[in-house]
Amino acid sequence: MFVFDSKELTLAMQYIKEGKYEESLQLLKDFEERENTSHQDIVSCHLIKSSLFFSQGKMIKAAKLAEQTYKESLGLEKNILSVDSLFLQANALINSKNVKTAIKVIKQGEKILSSLIEIPEIEKNRREATLQHLKGLSIDPSYFPTSGNEELALKHYNYSLVLAESFGSKDLVIANLLRISWTIGFIKGNSDLALDYIERALIISKEINSKLHMTWALHHKASIYCVKGEVTRSIPIFKQSLAMAKELNHNVFISANLNNMADAFRMSGDLDHALECSEESIKISSDSGANLAFIAGYHDFLIQILIEKGDLEHAQEKFSILEQINNQIEDRTINEMCLYIKALFLKESSRISSIGKAEEILKQILEDEPIFWEGTRRTLLTLCELLIKELQITGDLEVLGDVESYILRLLDVAEKSHSFWMWGETFLLQAKLALISLDLEKARKLLTQGQHIADEHGLNLLANKISNEHDKLLKQQGIWGNLKSSNAPLNERIKLAGIGEQVGNMIRRRVLEFSKDSDEQPVFLLIVSEGGKPIFSHLFEEDPSFEDFLFGGFFAAINSFISEKFSEGLDRASFGEHTLLMNTLSPFFVCYVYKGQSYSAQQRIDAFIDKIGSDEAVWQKFMNFYKLNKEIQIQDIPILKELIMEIFIEKNVPLNA
Repeated sequence: MFVFDSKELTLAMQYIKEGKYEESLQLLKDFEERENTSHQDIVSCHLIKSSLFFSQGKMIKAAKLAEQTYKESLGLEKNILSVDSLFLQANALINSKNVKTAIKVIKQGEKILSSLIEIPEIEKNRREATLQHLKGLSIDPSYFPTSGNEELALKHYNYSLVLAESFGSKDLVIANLLRISWTIGFIKGNSDLALDYIERALIISKEINSKLHMTWALHHKASIYCVKGEVTRSIPIFKQSLAMAKELNHNVFISANLNNMADAFRMSGDLDHALECSEESIKISSDSGANLAFIAGYHDFLIQILIEKGDLEHAQEKFSILEQINNQIEDRTINEMCLYIKALFLKESSRISSIGKAEEILKQILEDEPIFWEGTRRTLLTLCELLIKELQITGDLEVLGDVESYILRLLDVAEKSHSFWMWGETFLLQAKLALISLDLEKARKLLTQGQHIADEHGLNLLANKISNEHDKLLKQQGIWGNLKSSNAPLNERIKLAGIGEQVGNMIRRRVLEFSKDSDEQPVFLLIVSEGGKPIFSHLFEEDPSFEDFLFGGFFAAINSFISEKFSEGLDRASFGEHTLLMNTLSPFFVCYVYKGQSYSAQQRIDAFIDKIGSDEAVWQKFMNFYKLNKEIQIQDIPILKELIMEIFIEKNVPLNA
């Protein structure tokens, strides 16, 4: 943002970008002690020193020095340095979560900027770009969940980005790209687009050799992979960001990386490494005098890890620290953390009265409407976990109704908050609840919906998980049918559905890594018209067990599936050891019969459809045969043989992980 005539001050700024903080500080000290230094140079020197503190994550020191620098700049009459000092102070205040004061400072800076008439246009645009960025920060929901406005914040960031690009301020370009990525990825749920912005920021950070921006961008990248559930991809990136943060001695990024790594380890089930990272994060943030709200959040997370490990004594010790912070500062979020942790301790008790008190606390949190989506998520799920245990003991159907209502609320909140991973997981949970009620068809429709959400938002691990659950249900249809006919007790159904495990994994945001299933074995490919008439068929190999189906009413079963099941949202059916998967290529239905798992099969059939639909010559031939009411032979469209070989036999089409 800053441009100086002095070579020493310009070099000091460059040192800050490169993370050479000691060198920059020494250069500034020498410059300040130099004889005959002008008042303007002293103000500029203090401004850079404030920027240095900001880059080190020392926000309180940065804000105080920027405020002092602004007062010093008043002796220069109307000066652009006054604007720079105020904008830097506002940025530090926002990062200290002192938004009310920050907004006043931003307005003060904007007023002075508008009064500066005799300054070059490019210098005014530089400050306008910074102003727009700060306005975005001041209403960013990731900073201010109760007063944030993501659409308006994005508007400010994008405007600032355009201005910054126009005059080549790469620092500000990176800052805007990363704020846009965070808002798009975490608030709006578009993780793939967010990763595109982060990659752009990383490229520019490397161009200008800014280790601070590289650390920031890598931290964002790893966090986005966590949101996608791709924990094994996130941890090495967190480690890379952490190494840079340690090299810079940037305690804010060190503690943030450690805390998020702890979360990633917890998601993967590695509680020992999660505990190690969490404790180190708290030590560094506490020793460096970090904002108490951040320290409270880190303690909240640490206590949950300790409870999960069964170390209740250590958890109680840490909880007393959290309560002390809660008594020190008035913060509704921290108070909510304390209530939730109290409920967790009560939940661990074997006494019925304690569990009842835990339910009361959780219900109270929900009545008060948690500020953060995360607070609502974990409270609803923990309450569901307690109620499911109660349901197993009592068999009371009224309790089942309560669980259903809380899951519906969870679906609504997940959708509104754009937490697509949790939205898909909640559809899976709802499907398991439908199984308990012995509504198999509803369960399958919910699984299809959940997988569609996961696929649509690039959540490949979740899509694979839900697809496997769907396959499992198809194999267990006979078992569930017997339970329905015998009116089996709720406890037996709950156990088979695995709903308790699903809730537990969702509370802990546990990611279950799947080993790559062996590829499905193709059996039969069929394309039929909407009227049910075969247009094209291909048998991959002689399969006596399937040939019985072919000559025993298979086409009638296909037509029945199209009219009764596929139209209602179901995409697969079981025929003995074979699975039928169906998709549309209007006016056709494409059917794929195979043995094995469905997730890879779905991607192959999608690839086949894309190839046919995007090749105008092939598509025209299909339509011509369709109009003539004739069945296509493979020699009629030679490329079909190549596609079948490439996609289904050689399997050269890349699949999602």
